[in-house]
Amino acid sequence: MQAASLSHSMYFLRPPSELRLDEWHCLSATSPAAGGGRGFVAAEIFTRDGVLVASAHQEGLIRKRREKRRV
Repeated sequence: MQAASLSHSMYFLRPPSELRLDEWHCLSATSPAAGGGRGFVAAEIFTRDGVLVASAHQEGLIRKRREKRRV
């Protein structure tokens, strides 16, 4: 198998002074599209109080490796 990340990004939606990384957060992820060996994942990160603080997106590739040709 061959796997690769084609693109990824993360967006912080609150100023750093409001982010508390020493507290619990909820990650909600979905994969709205996949096919042809490619997939897309979208995620949202919420505080314990339900405030959206970040979102992330990633597109990936998974396929069977080609066999090496013998000469």
